[in-house]
Amino acid sequence: MTDSNKLLSRMATVLVFAFPVLILCVPRGAGVFLAGVGVLALVGWRGMGQAWREHADVLKPLAIAVLAFMAVYVGSKLYFHTPWNVLDNPSRTLLAILTCWVIARTAPNPARLWQGITVGLCLALLIVIWQRFALATERPSAFVQAIAFANMVAALALVGFARPGHSRAANAIAWFNIVCAVLILMLNGTRGSLLAMLVTLVPMLLARYRRFSMRMFVVAAASIAVLGAAACIVPGSPLGKRVDEVVSEIRQFDQGNPESSIGARLMMWGAGMQYFASHPWTGIGVGQFARILQATPYCEQISDPVARSHSIVCVLEHAHNDIVEAAATTGLPGLLTMLGLFLVPAALFVRTLRISRTRGNAQGIHLAGAGLGVVMASMISGFTQVTTAHQANVVFYAGLIGLLLGMAGREAYAASADGA
Repeated sequence: MTDSNKLLSRMATVLVFAFPVLILCVPRGAGVFLAGVGVLALVGWRGMGQAWREHADVLKPLAIAVLAFMAVYVGSKLYFHTPWNVLDNPSRTLLAILTCWVIARTAPNPARLWQGITVGLCLALLIVIWQRFALATERPSAFVQAIAFANMVAALALVGFARPGHSRAANAIAWFNIVCAVLILMLNGTRGSLLAMLVTLVPMLLARYRRFSMRMFVVAAASIAVLGAAACIVPGSPLGKRVDEVVSEIRQFDQGNPESSIGARLMMWGAGMQYFASHPWTGIGVGQFARILQATPYCEQISDPVARSHSIVCVLEHAHNDIVEAAATTGLPGLLTMLGLFLVPAALFVRTLRISRTRGNAQGIHLAGAGLGVVMASMISGFTQVTTAHQANVVFYAGLIGLLLGMAGREAYAASADGA
């Protein structure tokens, strides 16, 4: 490796370490990460072509999935003549291609990502504690929208859980990441993110432990259940309060009142899927889900603008569900390409996992396992939130998928070269 390549690798390693801290703890940290990826691409441009050729089996499918997604969204914008700004957040999915490509070119040290996650979660916990108890913030979330922040915490904790090493110290740090995330989510109060993390954690046990007996599974599953229950039943827990509200909010919705977190979602999902059923090929247009809500009988009957502005349902801009949002706004083509943003990376992680496992590459196994955990948790979180609704959230997902896929792809390529 030349001196310039060594310098580039060190720069990339710093960015990989900083990623969790920037995303969770720094105002506009997603933009800083974006800029960092751009700088690495510019500095290392001479080797980008070779990196693409060497890792085309990962980069090409990822690029096709992202570009297909963007093609549908651009087509929807042009067909419905909506403003260009509706493409702002969706366009940031392109970061997944650039990040994966840059990581394949620069070869950072994957160990720094695991370290950065533990540091980032610890700092995030301190921030939300300060916001909750010193500032009396109802749903502390550092400097990001509350649900998006919770989704990022859950996904990073899962990556931290999948860290390499099977010593007692490594296992302790892995579980520390999860406990730290549970405390953050307990204070933040986001129910879907905690559920996504705990559900995904069960299959992630297979990536954490090499010798997995039934006894170990029962103990680990019980520990996960205890963590979830503790987060909900601790006196004064904001999360516990929100979990207790679920039954009453469903009862209110059954009685005709959708003005609650659960009720609004149920109404939005029903209205969105009804619109999709009547417009399955085009939807209403990218970024136009609010028009579906405003056209519902419930919102139309609220003629007073002030009263409408105070309605939870009638002021929402998106469906709080990836599937409903894509189907209702961009039709079947948008739904399929949106699913491709999750399923194509998942298939690539499975492929790199098999190669690394065949060649005995432990680092590659853990990187691919972490990637699968991120995809699964993000899909579950997407049942109650739209991934592209918030800039930080879509940059996080695209950036983390690009980081993990780039590093997992490098490990699989190295394993294949060693075995050749």
